[in-house]
Amino acid sequence: MKISTPKYALIKDHLVQGIAACRFHDRLPSENELARAHKVSRMTARKALDELVHDGIARRVPGKGTFLKKKDFTQAYFHIHPFSENARIFHVGTRSRLIRSGMVNLPQELDTRLPGKKAVGMVRVHSFDEQPACHEVRFLRADCCAAILDEDLAVESVHDLLARRFGLVITRVWQRLEAVSMKTAVAVELAVPPGVPALCMHQLLFAGDRPVSYVIYHMRSDLYAFEDSFSPQGQGAIEKRALRKNQNHAASLP
Repeated sequence: MKISTPKYALIKDHLVQGIAACRFHDRLPSENELARAHKVSRMTARKALDELVHDGIARRVPGKGTFLKKKDFTQAYFHIHPFSENARIFHVGTRSRLIRSGMVNLPQELDTRLPGKKAVGMVRVHSFDEQPACHEVRFLRADCCAAILDEDLAVESVHDLLARRFGLVITRVWQRLEAVSMKTAVAVELAVPPGVPALCMHQLLFAGDRPVSYVIYHMRSDLYAFEDSFSPQGQGAIEKRALRKNQNHAASLP
């Protein structure tokens, strides 16, 4: 017997897609507006909004309505932009290649980062103008992200899929960047000799308070550099960006 999706979940999905597409910038539709638009009761509309509040995507202001939460990315060094977005902005040809994906055992060193013993795992390589530039190893929660394996992971943005398919809008990112020597398996995929310098970034991505993905990027140091402008008086960063070396445009993470 086919089980139909609850109406509140359909409304929530509609709102999540609208948020991802930037159709909502501050205030979300009210319960009455959602009830009229989707021909449901106010209680059903309220449950959809409650779900967004629970997921940390929205906040309620008594007497005023439901509003998007301000994004609070932890960006110690630079902004995070989709690989494909930079390609469009800077007219760079890009390609992503899926090496493997499937259900895997969560590495022991990540058992305090993501829940469960199993995870969705994938390995991809991202290229600039057919030149391999970034090696990605990603783990996602198995309890809420397993269906992502049905998607075309060589084409789709994982962040877009998380928001569109699962209602998991990324609201916070922990990250660490360090210099490393390229290991053989990664060097082969990036078409460089083993042992050459690389930039290694670890990221833990949250949707609300829920950790949903852990990613390890290895970036070729001959193609990537990072630039940061800040106030010595402690007023915070003025401009933060990642640069593609030897080019007159910026480049960032997938």
